[in-house]
Amino acid sequence: MQKNFLFGLLLVAGMLLDGTCVYAQSVLIDGLYFRLDSTAMTASVARQDNTTAVGDIVVSDTVQYNGRKYAVTSIAENAFMECKQLTSIVLPHTLRAMGDNVFLLCTGLRSCIIPDSTITEIPFEAFWKAGLIEFRVPEGVTTIVQRSFEQMPNLQRVQLANSVTTVSPWSFYSLDALQDPIYNDSLFVLMPDNYSGAYSIPSGIEVLCNSAFYGCANITSLTIPEGVKRIESQSLFFSGYGKVSKLHIPASVEYIGPNAICGGRLSTLTVAEGNTHYASQNNVIYTKDMKTAIFGADDQTYYNFTFPSTVENVAPYAFYVANVLYGTFGMPNVKTIGECAFTQNNFESLSLPECLEEIGKEAFSESFDLTSVTIPASVTRIGDEAFSYCRNLQKAVINNPVIGKGQFYEDTNLETIEIGTNLREIRAYAFQHCQQLWYIRMPQANDYFRTIDGVLFSADTTALALYPPKHDGNIIVLPEQTTTLRSGSLRGIDKDKLVLSRQTVLLENEVFGGYFWGNDDTPLLDTIVAPMMSVPATQGNPFNLLNQAQTVLLVPCDSLAEIYRANSIWKGFNIQVDNTLMEQDQQDQEVTTEPEEHSVQFTWPAVEGASYYTLIIWANEERTEKICTLTFNTMGQLVEINFSKHAPARLPQEKESDSFSFRYNGLDENTDYWFTLSAFSSDEIELYSTSGSFKTLGNPTPTGMENIQSDHVPCTKIIRDGQIYLLRGGQMYDVRGERL
Repeated sequence: MQKNFLFGLLLVAGMLLDGTCVYAQSVLIDGLYFRLDSTAMTASVARQDNTTAVGDIVVSDTVQYNGRKYAVTSIAENAFMECKQLTSIVLPHTLRAMGDNVFLLCTGLRSCIIPDSTITEIPFEAFWKAGLIEFRVPEGVTTIVQRSFEQMPNLQRVQLANSVTTVSPWSFYSLDALQDPIYNDSLFVLMPDNYSGAYSIPSGIEVLCNSAFYGCANITSLTIPEGVKRIESQSLFFSGYGKVSKLHIPASVEYIGPNAICGGRLSTLTVAEGNTHYASQNNVIYTKDMKTAIFGADDQTYYNFTFPSTVENVAPYAFYVANVLYGTFGMPNVKTIGECAFTQNNFESLSLPECLEEIGKEAFSESFDLTSVTIPASVTRIGDEAFSYCRNLQKAVINNPVIGKGQFYEDTNLETIEIGTNLREIRAYAFQHCQQLWYIRMPQANDYFRTIDGVLFSADTTALALYPPKHDGNIIVLPEQTTTLRSGSLRGIDKDKLVLSRQTVLLENEVFGGYFWGNDDTPLLDTIVAPMMSVPATQGNPFNLLNQAQTVLLVPCDSLAEIYRANSIWKGFNIQVDNTLMEQDQQDQEVTTEPEEHSVQFTWPAVEGASYYTLIIWANEERTEKICTLTFNTMGQLVEINFSKHAPARLPQEKESDSFSFRYNGLDENTDYWFTLSAFSSDEIELYSTSGSFKTLGNPTPTGMENIQSDHVPCTKIIRDGQIYLLRGGQMYDVRGERL
């Protein structure tokens, strides 16, 4: 045991004296740094600096150090990175591997020679922003890795070895000085984007590589020869300004990648009849069995277009940036819609079939003419931003289980959404920048959500899920049972006051909004009323984007105010004390209704500081069909009735009552109605607003007010002795609809 230990010490000492071992530091040999492996007797070109990598360099096949010879077999990662004084380099015949970024940012490098039968791969960012003018890819290289030749401002020509079989996407990118196409006997890699005129791809080519003709806007016509088997993604993406109008896919093509074709002026798109993988019909490419739509010509107008009944799938990018689908668009039996399949199209009406199961990311993004959409319950998967930037979309009916991340992002005219009973999840930023959203309708609650007056809550109403930014009124009063404000639930609101419930215990991250693809709408809020006797818990930053310094936070007592001021999340508010929050229970401001066959009785409590009240009765939940507006003073007296518009009179302050009760006649039997009650101060500031619904009973013969509201008999208001009477058809009625 002792002999073995001593031998080990002598061996290590010998290696250190020799200056070489597997893990030895770099050593300077013939002006370059190397790392030496004394076991394998190989050397690797190590990281250089601006004192070693200068001018013209020839790396020898072997180097000698302390009398021993080492074969130079590799160049380490970053070896010559940013060596800007390096002008040319010749690599050794013994080379077998190169690391990533090896000549990255070598802006002075004009020539690099790599012998044949050495390396098999051009590594990641090998020549990124290097100054090469010409380059020969040596025989033996099979793979060119992504970004190997990117942003090289001087590169004019590349000779590609026939051994190359794999060129990763964007391996050659942003080569502004390129003069000749890059290809070998089987791969067509890149066309100079400044090429102008007609072009025929050389015979023998089997693969049009990723982005081969990307951005070639000045090619006037392109011939794809028989023998081409693969057309990879974006290979025929001529840009939106391309001049190619006709494109014929030969019989030999076996594969067309996503987003492979985009021509700008492409109006004729055909496939050879003998092709066993693809077919064409009306300038749309389909799979041979007509089950999948692959591409549509982007300069061919399809008005009121419907897919053939055989089509079950729409491939990713099939009609991307096409702007060709006008009017109505149908897809009767489609089950899956791929990513960006219809981005930037012009259809106004979209019919999604009940059999649809999947909608891909950004599938209908930037469909600017789309005004309404209904997502069927059959959709179980939906990608992020599926309907983003649809800036004329006004109504969305959502029956599927998930509203995806950013699904309606930047839909700036979206006003109403209707949610089916399947919904179980709303993902982040789903309604960011939907500043016109004012009402959410959910006819029937489920295990996850329900709505109250157009506001979305959890099913048990303990969590606020989404408050529409444009919702009626300037004051938000949360139900007493609401304990949680979820992320984004108050995104982009512009209100005077937010009244939290006494049960509030948690505010999640970014309650008022956060960033997604740029800025969010800045929330504006004058006052937050926090009647809780403890500080709610928070996640992350619930008040992101809210200007806390300009928002008053009202709390019940001084001791609690000090706790808020010491809390890093809350201390930014203008914290003030309102002792009435502790002394008084919240005012019960619920409106009760007692409907009969053709009438309803409303009862509501007085609101402190109110000068008058308005009660509006609506015929629909969206509150667009108004039946009438009733205005009451603080004695509960009806002072105005208006059947056509919401224009409450400005009335003087009078003696207040504790509660009010009023019966309205003349409604249809067995019918749903909605109402909105609001209280206003003497200077017409809304102090309180609430909404609800009721349903009348049925059958007895209607009397009274139904005649007054007849569309065929004019009605005249008469005021006598301070009371309002209605004159219609020679008969006089009081405001309750009773004939006098």
